[in-house]
Amino acid sequence: MQSTTHSPTRGLHLTSRDLAVAGIFGALSIVLAVTPLGMIPVPNMSAAATTLHIPAIIAAIISGPIVGAMVGLILAFTSWYYYSALFLQFMGGNLLFALIDAFLPRILIGVLAYYAFRPFRQRLAVASGVAALVGTLTNSIGVLGLLLLLGTADAVTMIPVILTNVPFEIILSIVITIPVVAALRAAWGTKIAGTRD
Repeated sequence: MQSTTHSPTRGLHLTSRDLAVAGIFGALSIVLAVTPLGMIPVPNMSAAATTLHIPAIIAAIISGPIVGAMVGLILAFTSWYYYSALFLQFMGGNLLFALIDAFLPRILIGVLAYYAFRPFRQRLAVASGVAALVGTLTNSIGVLGLLLLLGTADAVTMIPVILTNVPFEIILSIVITIPVVAALRAAWGTKIAGTRD
């Protein structure tokens, strides 16, 4: 009965701790968005590689895919607030496509990161690294891929961004996620959703 109550895939039932994690990591996403910590300068047309997706990855690992999706949703709203004109520009003024590009990959960051973590959960560092990799690719390739698929961007424009941003974002995500998850596991033990059997 207890394992059912605390299962990370238990539907939409969230504990007060889950909501607190969503709030804390969602707030962290906003802080990253409004400070230089969220956008690391790189020499290409985007001008910056992002760390904004990392809170969604970590939140998903410690409190499950729904919490990860909630933090990703906060990131999506923040991105839309600051960059809606850019999304609309690249989507040729199509509001629906711009919203899909701004929201869908961000919501999926934590969900896919959590399920990437689970098969490797017995080896925490490996699991955290894989989750960081998958979550970062979901964000970076998801947003840029949708720009290519639905928008006005072309491959010649996007390839330099992908080649410079994505590896750097992956490294940052792995370097940050592994020690943070290890520290939280040491502090919270079995309360980390991704590590439960």
